[in-house]
Amino acid sequence: MSELKKEFIRKSIHFIGLSYIPAYLYFGREILILGIITALSFSAIFEFFRLKYGILSFVVREYEKKKIGAYIYFGIAALAITAVFPMEACFAAVLISIVGDGIGGIVKRLKFRHSETLATLVMILLPFALSLFLLKPFPALIACIAGALTERIERVGRYYIQDNLSVPLIAAAVYVSVNYILP
Repeated sequence: MSELKKEFIRKSIHFIGLSYIPAYLYFGREILILGIITALSFSAIFEFFRLKYGILSFVVREYEKKKIGAYIYFGIAALAITAVFPMEACFAAVLISIVGDGIGGIVKRLKFRHSETLATLVMILLPFALSLFLLKPFPALIACIAGALTERIERVGRYYIQDNLSVPLIAAAVYVSVNYILP
């Protein structure tokens, strides 16, 4: 299976996370937290079997084959942002993580001369455009920039930085901070 085809499969799973926003609006914070905990529990059970028996291992990247999958990290991040941050910051974080990183990841895999730069621009502009329907523009833009820059940090020393955890946390924190500073 081609690398691009694998990325499309991975990102189609990734985009299921967009159900977060309507779920938050319809069910509220408390029910959403319970839903995330339930989904994270099922994901952890699946992850155990994936790691032990190699079930659906084509869905994960090569470096994840013997490590915890990105969806577990995103689930932990979604739980943390929902528990700690206000709704708008959560929406900014989810849009950046799901839409920005999702489409940006596909663009990055196209492997043309400036694909990584274009992927970063996509990670900023696409979630920002979508956020205009839900969020204050300036804090959303700064959160998108912070999320895209955070995604570019792959390692700190010898430690791999899991962007599915770091991007939503940083984006939510930046959105809240900028929103707090501005009148």
